[in-house]
Amino acid sequence: MADIDVNEEFNPQEYRDKQESKKKSDLITMKIHPEIWDELGVRDPEQIKLETAIMKKTRQLKKELRTDPDNLDKQIELCTLYIDGANFDLAIKLIRNVINKDPKNARARKILGTAYALSNHEDEAIRELQRSTELDPDDAETHFNLGGVFMLQDSFLCAEREFKKVIELDPTDATVYANLAVAYSMQQSHMEEIQTLRKVLMFDPENKELRSALSNAFFNIGDFDEALTSALCVIELDEKDPQAHCNLGSIYSAQNMAEEAIQSFQKAIEMDPDYSLPHTNLGSLYGLAGRTESAIKEFKKATTLNPSDAQAFLSLYHSYKEIGRQEDSVKAYQKYEMLTKEKTAPAANSSGIPGGVSMTGETASQ
Repeated sequence: MADIDVNEEFNPQEYRDKQESKKKSDLITMKIHPEIWDELGVRDPEQIKLETAIMKKTRQLKKELRTDPDNLDKQIELCTLYIDGANFDLAIKLIRNVINKDPKNARARKILGTAYALSNHEDEAIRELQRSTELDPDDAETHFNLGGVFMLQDSFLCAEREFKKVIELDPTDATVYANLAVAYSMQQSHMEEIQTLRKVLMFDPENKELRSALSNAFFNIGDFDEALTSALCVIELDEKDPQAHCNLGSIYSAQNMAEEAIQSFQKAIEMDPDYSLPHTNLGSLYGLAGRTESAIKEFKKATTLNPSDAQAFLSLYHSYKEIGRQEDSVKAYQKYEMLTKEKTAPAANSSGIPGGVSMTGETASQ
């Protein structure tokens, strides 16, 4: 399949019109974040409402199937309800019966593949989703789901192909552009990632996660001015985001703006004392400035908060070695070696500061 030029056939106004048409009323409602309900010790009423609706519809369909047991469409609809209710085994069992009766039913294959994917049977999911695309090549949702499963298997080139197909079928799907950008990022194709992120930001200009990803992509190609512009935009959108301040500090450090970097890392720590990455980065800055004791203090704090931060243990090793604390340096290096055997160690840039967007509160390069 020929590559798709993501710079073409992309109409932000068309997307906004499409979203506007979905609105049911002009009423403004406020939804409490689910975490608030957890803190209060009660269940989110919206979740309860959703589960009740699923159960009600499920009972209704089962009742209808007792009088019309051979209705495959109703059986397929029941499978989707099982999936919505996270009853994946039931969904798989029922939808396989449907496929036995109608092997060329593309929708049934798609639902079976989706149920397999959600129940962590990725090989089976790929097989069924691919079969579904053969039966119905123009179903964008199937290609989207198939791309997602390829991402789970680290088959990023295959995921890229599927996401491009979705864009070919529906150039207004903003979500697929974001996923395509991730696929490019995982392949280190940062120019294509930047191009795609700029495209999706036309749809959703105030999405801070996408802005952060764009900053990260510019950082990865060494364009620190553009990275800084995007990072500052993130902070403008949410000035209380500790990860945004930490990322800003990484960019300042890469530009040899040490004081600004220190202030940004300290700001991130002030906002989230349990966030390990700014301690690692701040320690690196102190180390570069010859403030070894201060660096050790920050690295130790980072390793306490995040015992899997291999970069912090490596930096701690160098700092201990510099001041002649051999026993401590050996212990730090042993810990670093143990972590790097479990996973690839985070890459460091030329500034010595791990850069990029941290989505988990651990390390930016993970």
